[in-house]
Amino acid sequence: MSSIALRAWFEAYVDAFNRNDFDGFGAYYAPDVIFQGQAAQVVGRDAVLAFYRTVKARLDETLDLLTFVGAPAGDRIVVEMRTRLHAREDWPEMPTGPMRRGDRRESVSFIIYDVAHERFTRVRSARFTQPAVRA
Repeated sequence: MSSIALRAWFEAYVDAFNRNDFDGFGAYYAPDVIFQGQAAQVVGRDAVLAFYRTVKARLDETLDLLTFVGAPAGDRIVVEMRTRLHAREDWPEMPTGPMRRGDRRESVSFIIYDVAHERFTRVRSARFTQPAVRA
């Protein structure tokens, strides 16, 4: 996949994620994906989707792609991503810290996606900025 095609493919993933299209963004994960995020460390597409179903049942989560770098071979993507959260309900046990209904958080992370056969096989995320909290 060319660099331009890889970016368009990835942007379609972000779009599906932001629309809460679980089938759409779930199709990007390999069945045995290793997911190492800020709020969850899980293995498998089903576990990743279960995690996001829990999150998106309580929060509005929106991703903004800030920087995209695709490896020439198409087997790795590195992004700088802004994540915006808006709590629709109280969630005192939220993995990255309690949120109350109406709270908003924003953070920026670097995320590395390993890709094989147009599926993410491993996702690793590291927060670059501390979340800004607004009520």
